[in-house]
Amino acid sequence: FPFNVLQDVFTLSPSPQDWRDTLFYGVFTSQWHRGTTEGSAVCVFTMKDVQRVFSGLYKEVNRETQQWYTVTHPVPTPRPGACITNSARERKINSSLQLPDRVLNFLKDHFLMDGQVRSRMLLLQPQARYQRVAVHRVPGLHHTYDVLFLGTGDGRLHKAVSVGPRVHIIEELQIFSSGQPVQNLLLDTHRGLLYAASHSGVVQVPMANCSLYRSCGDCLLARDPYCAWSGSSCKHVSLYQPQLATRPWIQDIEGASAKDLCSASSVVSPSFVPTGEKPCEQVQFQPNTVNTLACPLLSNLATRLWLRNGAPVNASASCHVLPTGDLLLVGTQQLGEFQCWSLEEGFQQLVASYCPEVVEDGVADQTDEGGSVPVIISTSRVSAPAGGKASWGADRSYWKEFLVMCTLFVLAVLLPVLFLLYRHRNSMKVFLKQGECASVHPKTCPVVLPPETRPLNGLGPPSTPLDHRGYQSLSDSPPGSRVFTESEKRPLSIQDSFVEVSPVCPRPRVRLGSEIRDSVV
Repeated sequence: FPFNVLQDVFTLSPSPQDWRDTLFYGVFTSQWHRGTTEGSAVCVFTMKDVQRVFSGLYKEVNRETQQWYTVTHPVPTPRPGACITNSARERKINSSLQLPDRVLNFLKDHFLMDGQVRSRMLLLQPQARYQRVAVHRVPGLHHTYDVLFLGTGDGRLHKAVSVGPRVHIIEELQIFSSGQPVQNLLLDTHRGLLYAASHSGVVQVPMANCSLYRSCGDCLLARDPYCAWSGSSCKHVSLYQPQLATRPWIQDIEGASAKDLCSASSVVSPSFVPTGEKPCEQVQFQPNTVNTLACPLLSNLATRLWLRNGAPVNASASCHVLPTGDLLLVGTQQLGEFQCWSLEEGFQQLVASYCPEVVEDGVADQTDEGGSVPVIISTSRVSAPAGGKASWGADRSYWKEFLVMCTLFVLAVLLPVLFLLYRHRNSMKVFLKQGECASVHPKTCPVVLPPETRPLNGLGPPSTPLDHRGYQSLSDSPPGSRVFTESEKRPLSIQDSFVEVSPVCPRPRVRLGSEIRDSVV
């Protein structure tokens, strides 16, 4: 999706005399990324490109067709948006408040330029939504670099450096709780501080923290223009004094060739032989347990490599590298010396070294009495403090979950049954009454006579039972009772009525003309 929403712009001007070298850094997002995983883009514009577009043609909208077209007729003078020059002062125009009406009316109808300011995209970040940007031009040991401070919509701060056509992210800090966007960034270049503000407060962050990098490889691989390796530690470049330094400081922002530039004591040979910087740490495991060995990395761009007795660790039933980078040990079949190496840009560095051993409970107690404190690794089955005796963890009870599942199962069965009974309640009542009549009063049940299956004249074979709703026997109604039917509401036509008496069925039936009607004779 195109990044068409401008979030923030920072103007980086070297000096008032070099205003033509001014750069505009912009942060863009996409309007189609709302509610989903949002991305951002950081672009840079030059003053030369901006001036070229604003010195070009204008656009005007056709109010009938609602379409934009390019204006080719002459532009009034002084040109809208241009600076006040000596020619304008000769016309007694000393500020924009004194512009004539024709210039203001032209500017009101022609507020869009025909050309586009072409930008250069520096950074495309698909996993962060940048809200604010601040840029500081830093003089390094060899060159000058632009350091970008980018505030995200979830309270993070990204520090990046522009190296040629791309941007390298140096570090990431969580300065506000999740959900609080960074609303403003302010640089204090004299004190080397950055102020970040959100709706809940203001945070002061140092622009550089070189003491965080403790080795030559970390200092160079960070590519921080504020920092350089002095031979013994990573220090701020402002402290570098060539006439007082015993050895030249090292900094490589473009290539980060730590393998070639670092001293021999920091460079690791290809055979992964320990340099002595990380002594083997003695750790103790309880028997028949599952254990993990940690391997923390300072850089997110580095990869881990686990070695066992100098050979790479292969995935097996007793040894497995977790997605987090930690090493999982199952049992004690493959114990030895385990080393974790950090690999980045061809530079190899030892991060951690472990020498695990299995210790029984009795041996651990004797070690405690001797005065030395062993290091006990917390496992998935055992959790014990350093120097203490391991104890079995309490098993979790699932009784509440079992009761909840049983209750849900009963409700899932009863609710459909009750619904079906309620829906067919009338049929159930009839069925229960018939059963009660057949069992309690078998002789007093009314006998339902079958419908008449022969015609009234007694001729012809029996036919299919018809629905003789238009016939009614004279003796069907008990004496003394009067039944009012629909036919009594209408006048009875004697001419259209006749009585038919059948020898088979002596009871007379009444037919009312061509239309069968219920009546009582």
